[in-house]
Amino acid sequence: MAYAAAAAVVSLKQKIDRLLNPSLSMIHNPNSEMGLIYHDLSYLQSFLETIIYFQSNKRVADPLETHLKGVLHKYKDLIASELSYRFRSVSSRSFNFKLSEELLKIGQEISSFIEKLESEENHNRGEEEEDDPSIIGYRMNKKMIGLGNQLKELQDWVLSGKFWWEIPQLDVMAGKSELELMLIAGMAGIGKTAFVDEVYRNPLVVKHFDHHLFLRIGPNYDLKETLTLALDQIGVEFDEMHGNNVVDEQFLGGCVRRYLRYRRYLVVLDDVWSIDVWNVLERFFPHDGSGSRVVLTSRLLDLTRRVDVVRNVLRIPFLNENESWNLLHGKVFGTNGEICSRQLEKIGRKIAKKCEGLPLAIIEVAELLCGIEKTVENWKAVAEKEDPLTIDEETPLSKALILSYTMLPQYLKVCFLYMSVFVKKYDIRRSKLIKLWVSEGFLEPQTQGSIKSLEETADGYLNELISQSVVLSKELRFIDTKATKICRLHFTFRNLCVNEAKREKFLHIINKYDNSFPDDIDSQQRLCAHNNIVLGFSEAHSWMELVPDTPSLLCFGPQQQYPIELYLGFRLLKVLDAVSMRFYEFPHRVMELVQLRYLALKFKGELPSSISRLSNLEVLIIHWHHRVIKSSNFPVYLPVEIWKLHKLKHLECMGFDLPDPSPADDDSLILEKLITLSGVSADSCTKRILSKLPNLMKLGIRIELAHDSVETFSFIGDFASLYEEFESFKCIVVNPIPKGGSSLVFNNLI
Repeated sequence: MAYAAAAAVVSLKQKIDRLLNPSLSMIHNPNSEMGLIYHDLSYLQSFLETIIYFQSNKRVADPLETHLKGVLHKYKDLIASELSYRFRSVSSRSFNFKLSEELLKIGQEISSFIEKLESEENHNRGEEEEDDPSIIGYRMNKKMIGLGNQLKELQDWVLSGKFWWEIPQLDVMAGKSELELMLIAGMAGIGKTAFVDEVYRNPLVVKHFDHHLFLRIGPNYDLKETLTLALDQIGVEFDEMHGNNVVDEQFLGGCVRRYLRYRRYLVVLDDVWSIDVWNVLERFFPHDGSGSRVVLTSRLLDLTRRVDVVRNVLRIPFLNENESWNLLHGKVFGTNGEICSRQLEKIGRKIAKKCEGLPLAIIEVAELLCGIEKTVENWKAVAEKEDPLTIDEETPLSKALILSYTMLPQYLKVCFLYMSVFVKKYDIRRSKLIKLWVSEGFLEPQTQGSIKSLEETADGYLNELISQSVVLSKELRFIDTKATKICRLHFTFRNLCVNEAKREKFLHIINKYDNSFPDDIDSQQRLCAHNNIVLGFSEAHSWMELVPDTPSLLCFGPQQQYPIELYLGFRLLKVLDAVSMRFYEFPHRVMELVQLRYLALKFKGELPSSISRLSNLEVLIIHWHHRVIKSSNFPVYLPVEIWKLHKLKHLECMGFDLPDPSPADDDSLILEKLITLSGVSADSCTKRILSKLPNLMKLGIRIELAHDSVETFSFIGDFASLYEEFESFKCIVVNPIPKGGSSLVFNNLI
């Protein structure tokens, strides 16, 4: 609850901040009462940040969740009411004051909760480590499937360590005999520990080193316990140190260093969650030219940017389809000599494929199949499920996933939960996700004075989620997270994400008709359709009438061939993404949604001039459907009123062009905040138009060629002098190769 509540607090703070800022609002409001609420919300937010680490204790946290939900809903209703009626009534002032008093009482209650949670966390820490899911997963996956090249790479690197006198003098001068580190990275359940253990126990590796240390770190790292374990594996009896008066970390570390000095050693630091671990342990491992090696396993992909000495990185890949089936087959049939029929193999391959290459998921599915009779009917029932596994809190995989999620900072949890709006196997564009996060209003800027401060914050958050192996890059290889244009969720993390979002009432997913309309309507924060057809039912319209204050409506179901009537009676809607739906014409009821920040639609016809009423728009995405290829001599322009949307940051208008801002000397006709412009033709790239876009950073041009024409790109020279360099420039050509051998000429590309 704490992270979802924190997101609501941030959103409410932003609303109040806008109301308290006279330059952003024409509303006369009681600054003293609203200012007090803003202060109290900040107070509550600080408590939530403290609670986040202890939220796993449901017995203590659940009563707190119920109480906080009630208060936040009261604040939400109050501010929504005042926004809706523009503070015409002053009767709410005393109500605000009562809420402030109630919030202060909650603060006192939270303090007592924190004390209980702290004591219970300290008491249960040891038990949690004994039942750690990654240890269990390692024991279940002793035999490696695939990864032959990666195993050879790790083994060759480990065995390449030589004493300084065993290698050429030039290599010694270059430091090649010094202590080296390698990072083994990958998401939870992918088999990092089992992979490293395969090399660690190899007889050649065992013979090569004088000492071998396999030290489990984990999230609850304890230095003294780690050093004691290291000495035990070195073979030092603890009794040898009884004569010392002080047996602390420095003493234990000194002993480790003394026994490893002038010895070639291999150390595995398994499941590292913070680079601070190596920063502390490094001084206890000698750098004495012995050719020693240290291997770190971690779910964190960015350790290489934090540790200069980690120059070697090996990311564990997902299994391919054949490897997935081999692992499943080996677990189900390998131990008892049973023969798998061709029918079962065909079905089994489908089941294995649904695990999306994650070894621990395949192992748990194999256990499920071992527990049922091996018949075609039983296996078909498993194969026909949307997901082969249900993520709960009891299995090793579930525990590993929940640990990854729990260890996320509060601000990343809400960003992760939001990704449940996307359907399964959805390729999530970085740019789209960032725009949605910013428009929702639950992000707080980390830098001031930048036109892109929130966008930069959101971009950094996505990088963090990818770096922590919670969100996957589409390429599925170890790359710079900043270069990731497309990302996705593994089905296991998506299941966790959807379940947590539902439990937190962070959003409600409309999918199958039977379970799309819950009774607790008033508690739904956002609406998301994964089946757009359901939105056309009259029952859906009646249900949505009962949630008029919903801030978001996102339609991410499959593209529909025919238009569907969409309910749009939401007074405070901030985000409307219905680009996967079709409208015969622009739905004029959208113009009543004056709080919109993000609007994405697909329709046939023109954009009405009344678009200027949506003065809060920051993102506008409009596409034509049933598009007829036109000559570039006859562009279709947006209304000139588009120049009055002064908060607009991103404009994607597939099939439309920006009109000439007449009169030229009208300073009000300028999009001073526009960062991204895409989907337009060369007609939108005149000097006059681009001069009205002073902060444009990204430009995407769409060129449509007639079948008998030759198109040149000399127009680029017209605006190249205005901008020495765009952050991004793209050109998409429709019908790019006309018949008759005509060619395209690119001039002055940036």
